[in-house]
Amino acid sequence: MVGNRDVFLDRTKPGYFTFQLNHCGISACRAGYRYGFQLRPYHLIHFILRGSGTFETESQKTVLHSGQAFYIPAGSCGTYQASDTDPWTYCWIGFYADSRSPFFSQLFGERQIVDFAMSADEIEQLFLSILSVTDQRFCNAASYNEADYPGEQFFCITEFSESLEANSRLMHLFSRLLETQTVGPDTFIKGLNPAADAKAYLDACYCRPLKIQEAASALHIHPNYLSTVFKKAYGSSPSEYLRSIRMEHSAMLLALTDYPVSAVAQAVGYTSPFQFSAAFKQHFHVSPSAYRKQKMLSMPMHRE
Repeated sequence: MVGNRDVFLDRTKPGYFTFQLNHCGISACRAGYRYGFQLRPYHLIHFILRGSGTFETESQKTVLHSGQAFYIPAGSCGTYQASDTDPWTYCWIGFYADSRSPFFSQLFGERQIVDFAMSADEIEQLFLSILSVTDQRFCNAASYNEADYPGEQFFCITEFSESLEANSRLMHLFSRLLETQTVGPDTFIKGLNPAADAKAYLDACYCRPLKIQEAASALHIHPNYLSTVFKKAYGSSPSEYLRSIRMEHSAMLLALTDYPVSAVAQAVGYTSPFQFSAAFKQHFHVSPSAYRKQKMLSMPMHRE
């Protein structure tokens, strides 16, 4: 008999070990290419394969080069830009995960930028493997050449089997990263951090009707205390953050699917389509239907 058993995970927190691919890609950027990102409901990691550029957050601006990776947590914003003289080629991957997952602390510690230990060739191959799930041209490709794939080419995952396969390859990428990369403490135990716990709770539960009092109750703290520590940590109240997460996710659904507005509203936690439409218009200054039309006219999507 052979087998596995007693897998070492924290069984009291299964959500910590749940990952879901949102999107990924490879881009050889033109000189000076600049991308400004607003709040995203998913985590985003870029691996610089070649060249250089800058990564700017609210607190600092850093020059980066090949062999480095930068991490943009869910709910963050900032800007990155390719060098004018040596523009970078990078891989990016966006995914949903509990922000308290030990994956982040083991891979990045307390930082957003690390030197990665895996070779650029292996990282590129792992990304090509994920992309090949929907783009057969990459099944046997040794590397990515921008000249062979001009413009912005995105292929949607539409089949459940494709989703499972892409996610399995995402997990393989992460397993290789942890095998080669671990820089943080090798532990699953962290001290209490009510602000981070509340953010993770909102990230996970924004898709259902949710009140901040419920989050506070789940974390066994007073709503007023939660609001205080959350605003100190993230610069906005829990309610503002929850509304922003819902708006950004609904914007993606409107741009990338043909779901009716009522279905989009329900998918981001609104029981009333009218309440959702009012909140959306207040946030984006345009109705959900008009936003969808604008995005359809401006396709293809911008690269991450």
